[in-house]
Amino acid sequence: MGTDRYAYASRLRRVEAVPKLWLTLGALILCISCGSAAVGLVTLALMGALTVGLGGQRAATLVRFLRLPLAFLAVGCLPIVFRPLPAGEGALWAAEVFGRFRWGVTAEYLRVGLTVFCKALGAVSAMYFLSLNPPMTDLTQALERLHVPKLLVELMELIYRFLFVFSDTARRIRVAQESRLGYQTAGRGLRSLGELASSLFLRAWRQADRSYTALESRGYTGALNTLPATRTPGRWLYGVLAAVAAVQILTWMAERSWLQ
Repeated sequence: MGTDRYAYASRLRRVEAVPKLWLTLGALILCISCGSAAVGLVTLALMGALTVGLGGQRAATLVRFLRLPLAFLAVGCLPIVFRPLPAGEGALWAAEVFGRFRWGVTAEYLRVGLTVFCKALGAVSAMYFLSLNPPMTDLTQALERLHVPKLLVELMELIYRFLFVFSDTARRIRVAQESRLGYQTAGRGLRSLGELASSLFLRAWRQADRSYTALESRGYTGALNTLPATRTPGRWLYGVLAAVAAVQILTWMAERSWLQ
């Protein structure tokens, strides 16, 4: 759970989470709604620069966090680019599958796949700005101030807490399996993985039940109350939001004029 560690070390740690939330949402909505590969790349660059410049995160840290969604997006966009071709349609590259079906890549398929890939990268970059700057406790308090239903906020807090429960339980089981040479061969490793998955839920359930009992013994009545900390308003982030939105819109307009 490295994002929380970086969030607590961020330069924006003492800034109110509400402006950071609006900055992320504004960049995210424009990136998705414009439907432009150029806007997606610009959003990726802008939000990455803000994460490094304002948040004080290392560029290598951001790149490391981007690697997993980058691979996922590449695999996810492959079916968009490589698809069945209607009879007689031209293609940049095509191949016969089982001697009956014609699959290939057209210029339109490539354009759509590239657009989806760049938009998703821009959206991920915007979400990482939110993940690597305000800690989770600040974010839930900001959602409460924005009048998000309290039940939803509390569910978010509990789910977030039990992510650590699942992670710690899985780590302990795997360490025990490795100490008994449970992953020495592929077959043994597959069997150990199945045993881990089957026992993880039961152990995590028991731990969750003990945690709930501990909450009730400390006076839990259905509300998780957290004392608010002193934060700077951070209204200057709304100016950053306006600048980011202006660059995104100008990029979208420039791309449309260039394509026409």
